[in-house]
Amino acid sequence: MRNFLTFAAICLCSLLTMEVFSQTVNFSYDASGNRTARWLEVKDMKNSEDSALLRLLDFKPAGAGELLSDVQVYPNPVSHEMHIDITRLGDEVATGKLCDVNGRPVLSFSNLISTNSINLETLAPGIYLLRVECKGEQRVWKIVVSD
Repeated sequence: MRNFLTFAAICLCSLLTMEVFSQTVNFSYDASGNRTARWLEVKDMKNSEDSALLRLLDFKPAGAGELLSDVQVYPNPVSHEMHIDITRLGDEVATGKLCDVNGRPVLSFSNLISTNSINLETLAPGIYLLRVECKGEQRVWKIVVSD
């Protein structure tokens, strides 16, 4: 019984001295509904006055590429023609793929440059995923095709 009380006292003391943290993942979006940034906030629950202890931006490994960091996909929703502007691409060439929500490829683009126009008139209305890739870096957008 004495060992149990000692163990319970040690556990209670450790629980009381532990610091409690809360993690929140936040996102920001542009006017078209594309995600532009994400960050992780870690807050101390004892002093939960919204003072972030730590803010980790864009869960990217150090040295991650920035070629696709400033891509504009518009309009969204789209009915006839979608535009893809890749401002930081420079002389590089990107590839793209439009897939349905089940992951089946619908359209492929092999030579995306800084400004691109893609005709989507033949697609059925619905939700699609656009994946743009360049030098191992890739980004994905949700595209809504309307009538």
